[in-house]
Amino acid sequence: MASRPAQLLKSSLRAASHAFERRRHPHRFILTDKTPWVEVFRDGIMAVRHYSLPPMDSINVDGHALSVSQEKKRVPILLVPALGIQAWTFDIMPNRSMVRYLMARGYDVYLLDWGQPSRSDRELTLDTYVNHWLAKAVSSVQRHADCTDISLVGYCMGGLLCLMYLGCHPEAPVRNLATIASPVNFHKSGAYGKAFRLLSAPAMKAHNWFSIRLEPLDTRMFHIPGNLLSIGFKMTNPPAVVTSYLDLVRNINDREYITEHMTMGQWFNDMVDYPGATVREVIEKMVIANSMAGGQIEIGARTANLGEVRCDLLALAGASDRIVTINAARDILRLVGSREKRFEVVPGGHAGVFAGSKAPDHTWRIIADWLAQRSG
Repeated sequence: MASRPAQLLKSSLRAASHAFERRRHPHRFILTDKTPWVEVFRDGIMAVRHYSLPPMDSINVDGHALSVSQEKKRVPILLVPALGIQAWTFDIMPNRSMVRYLMARGYDVYLLDWGQPSRSDRELTLDTYVNHWLAKAVSSVQRHADCTDISLVGYCMGGLLCLMYLGCHPEAPVRNLATIASPVNFHKSGAYGKAFRLLSAPAMKAHNWFSIRLEPLDTRMFHIPGNLLSIGFKMTNPPAVVTSYLDLVRNINDREYITEHMTMGQWFNDMVDYPGATVREVIEKMVIANSMAGGQIEIGARTANLGEVRCDLLALAGASDRIVTINAARDILRLVGSREKRFEVVPGGHAGVFAGSKAPDHTWRIIADWLAQRSG
């Protein structure tokens, strides 16, 4: 048996090796986007992926085996990510992949990839995302899967884009919609909501009295680069950033821990640009006017009327989400025209509710169970 000094030396050398490798070769620890997929549609920077699960009897979900269902659901799922994040957040690592989980539960899974907008794409508007790209993505899934209806699952802004699309296109071939941490009422989102309300009152008066609009302002003023977006998200909870780094230092000799830490951290380290025209619209229509909470929002030449959303609806909110609070997400129930609608509070903050360690047993399971009754 090795002596204690020898064990300490071995542990220290391993920790030093991991620290060096993490800095020089971070790709060895980052396991994002590992599930096989093919591109089935593209329009500019937007694309639609179709996933396949390699032959296996079960998948690993955070150390637990989940049997792969042999019964395939008839209604495919199109996953819709938020803007500003990588599409692979739905497949963030092999043992914590919502894509793999849903396929193991018997679903045919597609993913809408909004692409990597740059400053040259700053003129992209909500109209582009809702009435053009999302509409085309739904049609492409319908064609590729040879089906009549599909289900949509949207995270954060992705869920709002789905609601806008369905409000603009009541005839859309969508049977079910599940939203995760989607803030229908921006003014009810905790401390941020209070700030938005304080901003809204004088801004709306200026608009009404002097017809002041943000639309004439140059989109370059509103375009948010991905690295700035990363800093912004991290600053919503600075103590958690510090705690996370200290935990990494304490576990630097554990390669598995480093792999999970760096892979999950890649979500906020590798964000993408938020187009200026879209940011301008979000500020004017959603932050200041809070239009969605009123049930209608102008999207291009169309009006999204949330009362026209008739498909079955499941909305989920994180119990400790500081960005999208429970009240901000719950208002969806009073706005949509769906006969079947359900609201659930699940464990986790804004990221954890979607891809945290408790997400498979709560968010993912609830969505899969709910869709199972509506995908026959």
